[in-house]
Amino acid sequence: MALMKDASRWNRADVLVWDAGGYYLYLPATFITHDLGEGSFLTYVRQQYRPDLDPDYSFVHLPNGRVVFKYPIGMAIMYAPWFAVAHAHAQLQGFLPDGYSTPYQRAIALGCMAYALLGLWLLGRELRHYVPDHLAALAVLVVGLGTNLLVYSTIDAPMAHGTLFLLNVLLLRYTRQWYAQGRWAAGIRLALIFGLMLLVRPSELWMVAVPLLWGLTSRAAVAQRLAFWLSLWRQLLGMVLLVALIGSVQLLFWRIVGGHWLLDFYPGERFYLLSPHLWEGLFSVRKGWLFWSPLLMLALLGVFWLRRTVPAALPVALVLVPAVIYLTFSWWDWTYGGGFGCRPLISLYPLLSLCLASFWVRWWRRAVIPLAVVVGLLVLLNVRQSWQYARGTIDCCHMDWARYKEHFFDH
Repeated sequence: MALMKDASRWNRADVLVWDAGGYYLYLPATFITHDLGEGSFLTYVRQQYRPDLDPDYSFVHLPNGRVVFKYPIGMAIMYAPWFAVAHAHAQLQGFLPDGYSTPYQRAIALGCMAYALLGLWLLGRELRHYVPDHLAALAVLVVGLGTNLLVYSTIDAPMAHGTLFLLNVLLLRYTRQWYAQGRWAAGIRLALIFGLMLLVRPSELWMVAVPLLWGLTSRAAVAQRLAFWLSLWRQLLGMVLLVALIGSVQLLFWRIVGGHWLLDFYPGERFYLLSPHLWEGLFSVRKGWLFWSPLLMLALLGVFWLRRTVPAALPVALVLVPAVIYLTFSWWDWTYGGGFGCRPLISLYPLLSLCLASFWVRWWRRAVIPLAVVVGLLVLLNVRQSWQYARGTIDCCHMDWARYKEHFFDH
């Protein structure tokens, strides 16, 4: 909350801008300005609040004269409850009910922070299925306060990453429940969450590895899994159809509003699989994932002991973690614009939390004092650097070693 208060982004109309502003466009255009497919009044409203920014940002002008939005619709769905609360509050309290006044900025920011906090709470409950309470709490502490998730749970909460953290916790939870129970209710919940993840960020498709690989620790387990799927083929088919139905929401929007079923929003932007920026992506001062969240190295080490603690997660971790890291840093813009650390990898944190808990099980009693010192110091470092990022001391885009050393002790 201190980070949120210090940033005061809702008072500067600095919440619903850039990526978050692009995710949000669906709501005011549908319920307030009523100019879907045309966008002129929405452009006017945005310009009143942030004249320094391009009011057409994230609009895609199609050859047929229609206008759609560059960013997917999923986050708008997640924003919707908070948007409704803000709209009612604005009307009752005399604020402009235009989608961008203070109540909307505040509600979206706090609502997305609530999603991330809910994700941490549910993660703790999930970890308690595998490890003692104190080790589960320690893993949640490290992920919540010792990584860049802290930034994306507070000052940058309206970005997609804190919300995707929650959805990936639920993906782990419902995967475990479905394979344990084999019931329709568990399967429907799993399909709903996965479909929503795809609407929020289509690249989350690779998280299908979680339910596909969960528990495949031997040849016998593979045979049992195939038998499980065959015995529940109707349920499995229903789950696939439900995911497809949810995913079709985006396609229907493009078709109804823009007149096209499929649109290419990233022309010329692609993966360079033969020349990934692995070293820079992992260790550079500019955006290095492990440079800015070094405690996650313990999670990576924890893969070695995952078989003892959460054996079902081992094949998922062995395949998904290196694959996602490789693909993430093979994207043409491996820095992913402004931000703190490598934000796309936050989707892996629920899975990595299982690895981190396995590390604690193996080493906490054997080295409690040195580990407590290391964890305490690195958590404090992350909190401090998150504060510096919020104040602009840490540059969002072009950090280098000289600036890092120069401003290390700045407030």
